Amino acid sequence: MNTLSTYRRLGGLLLWAACAAMPAVAMAKAAPLPGRAPAAQLIVLPAGPLPRLSDEPQVRAALFDFFGYARGSYTDDDGLLLEQAIEAISERRDATRTQLPDGRVLLASMNDRKQGRERGALLLDKRGAIIAFGLVNGHCRLQGQPLAKVCKPDPQAVLTVFHRKGMLVGEAAPLLAWARQLPPMLALIAADDEAGGDGQKIASVEYVLAQPALPGWNRAQLPSGFPSALLPLLLDKSTVLTSAGAGVFSFPLSLRGKKQNNVLDEAEGRPPRDLEVALRSYDSFDSVVELYRKTIKGARLQRNERTAYLHGDLGQGSYRVYIRNTGLDGVMIDVALWQKKLAAGQ
Repeated sequence: MNTLSTYRRLGGLLLWAACAAMPAVAMAKAAPLPGRAPAAQLIVLPAGPLPRLSDEPQVRAALFDFFGYARGSYTDDDGLLLEQAIEAISERRDATRTQLPDGRVLLASMNDRKQGRERGALLLDKRGAIIAFGLVNGHCRLQGQPLAKVCKPDPQAVLTVFHRKGMLVGEAAPLLAWARQLPPMLALIAADDEAGGDGQKIASVEYVLAQPALPGWNRAQLPSGFPSALLPLLLDKSTVLTSAGAGVFSFPLSLRGKKQNNVLDEAEGRPPRDLEVALRSYDSFDSVVELYRKTIKGARLQRNERTAYLHGDLGQGSYRVYIRNTGLDGVMIDVALWQKKLAAGQ
């Protein structure tokens, strides 16, 4: 009997369990009142020196509210916009706050590892809600064989303005002015008589509507033939980090086709897993554990403050879900499936 047909039957039980859990989940997520939009996360930082913006909880929460799990190719290839934005404001020493005449605020920083070639700025309204996020980038993508990240050269840099629905183009003017003020290293290059022509210039400006409701992963990132009935094991509000089938990576593209060596199964005396998907969620650790507990009926659960482990049998197969709270890096989830039941203790 092949793996796919086994998982179809296994998945039937999982799908039934997921459907049984749906009413409780739906009740927990009450819909907003008619005519009222969900309240935006606010950033209200105290006066004085700014913290590293990428580590500031208010900033991270507001960016998550703004971007959700939407993806795109800007400073990275098909990556989470949230992660690209956070990386672009990760400079440890030089975050700036500009109070604008109309009461709005501009918070800005850069990716110091790239000397500021990639940098970001948050445009906040008077309350502290994000109106727009400006990202200086090179529209980076994976190209060639072997695959390598390729970005537009410095003279063709792009300012991408991610914005909320209804923002007028003129409202983003402070972001355009900020983007054209080069960081120190890039300013020195631009002023050099010989190298100046290759210095960074904002060659184009583009406007992209923020869509936080978009999913964080798609079927193309899963192993070929991944059964639809098993999709409830993969959280909608998460992003796929790696996936593999029959010991061979399917995702990311840079690893596709390469052998996966899972030393954990070997060390703990289990046969190699048939399917594996590793995900990251930016929801709370407790909410992720609780969602899995409700979705997989009959799962055996072990947990402490930082890790949780759900395992059991479904149909002819077995599953393992390992959940780990990594703080600022989110909640890591490893979903492993076997087409045959594992022996007790494996």
